[in-house]
Amino acid sequence: MKFNWKLTFAVVLIAAGATGVTVNRKTRAQVILVWNQLAHGSMHEEEPSDKSWIESSKPTTAWDRTVQITDEEVKAIGLETRPVVSQTEPTILSLFGTTDYDPAAVTTVRLQFDSRVDNVLVELGSVVKEGDPLLELFSTDLAAAKSAYELALSQYNHDKKIYDYKLPLAKNGTIPGSQAIEVENDEAQSRLKMKLAKDNLLVYGLTEQEIEHSKDEDGKEKARMILRARAGGTVVERVAVPSNYYDSKDTLLTIANLGKLWVWGGVSELDADKVEVNQVLKVVFPTSNREVISKIAYIDKAIDPNTRSAKFRTTIPNLDGRLKAHEFVKLLVQIQPKPGQTVIPRSAMVSVDRQDYVFVLKPGKVKSFERRPILAAKESNDIVVVARPSEGHRELQPGEQVATLGSLILEMMYEERLMAEGGLLVSDPARERLDHTGVGRPDKLASRLP
Repeated sequence: MKFNWKLTFAVVLIAAGATGVTVNRKTRAQVILVWNQLAHGSMHEEEPSDKSWIESSKPTTAWDRTVQITDEEVKAIGLETRPVVSQTEPTILSLFGTTDYDPAAVTTVRLQFDSRVDNVLVELGSVVKEGDPLLELFSTDLAAAKSAYELALSQYNHDKKIYDYKLPLAKNGTIPGSQAIEVENDEAQSRLKMKLAKDNLLVYGLTEQEIEHSKDEDGKEKARMILRARAGGTVVERVAVPSNYYDSKDTLLTIANLGKLWVWGGVSELDADKVEVNQVLKVVFPTSNREVISKIAYIDKAIDPNTRSAKFRTTIPNLDGRLKAHEFVKLLVQIQPKPGQTVIPRSAMVSVDRQDYVFVLKPGKVKSFERRPILAAKESNDIVVVARPSEGHRELQPGEQVATLGSLILEMMYEERLMAEGGLLVSDPARERLDHTGVGRPDKLASRLP
């Protein structure tokens, strides 16, 4: 019984192409050579030196660029087709990102004057409320500010007493009205100076009660104060060390409200146009298997020249406080279907020299397949989303049948016919460009190929 090498080779190719195929020019030429050896003689027979099998296979009529296949060949290679369908479900763009503090919820604790830290009243990770004590300070600048307030207060009280005494006298004519104007002016000026001195202490961080108590302080007591939290949150950074001196440029503590976090992601410039504000995405924490649904709130307007990607941001709740800043996360962005995009099985796409093709079954009794270039918008293990038609990429219509199992065999048959037509291997885009410019027939283009 004669061994069927061609059928065996077909089965091997089917197995190789069951989930989609990528073939470069060198591999394609080697496979076609073996295919033709199987098709025209034994594997042990020498190839005719005059290439007569190519010449004899040249058709007498113009080739319509389709691959015709008989029912017997369909059965032999197990060819299957599947319909093209419209894209109705969103695709998922898988990216990576990191969590961060929301800057609007972060309080940086600094001093308003030069001071020594006598004691730190909170630890790293402490949860504080607004008004809770943070640091015990000692500062000569603070003592001077308290003394200035005390002096301004004393002057105001003096001028206020004179004002209260002379104003009734001026009203009943006992003293000239000019004196009333003078004392009224003195009282207003001293009141303003007292207010400015008090405001300075409020800026320093003293409470109303502490300011009121300051006039009763003596000596070193005027140089002491307790710095309190201006907002609640968690102490996420502690730099202050007791007995050290600091100025207004130094950060002593950082307090963050961890009720919500920012999440930063990056999308490559190739996919940047797919990401939009208000798109739904899922934030996945690999370490805890937690998932949070959110929406994209911001996208950078420029591509980072170092990473060639655009940053985008979302905000997520952290109600139980277990999520942490600077964690690595996975971001699953939902890309909604676009009009005109279609979906095909992954095994239907054949990639040759970085160009993607499908074989579309043409209507009629004879099984004839058109090799059609496509532009993949999204690929996964199971499906390919085909982009809307563009120059050089025709539209796939829902309902059209594309070859799945056996698509690589059709590619080999197409290349065999191509060799018979022109005597060399050249991809369709190159042929179409050269034919369009009128340079010449494909069999005269070998020297022009890169």
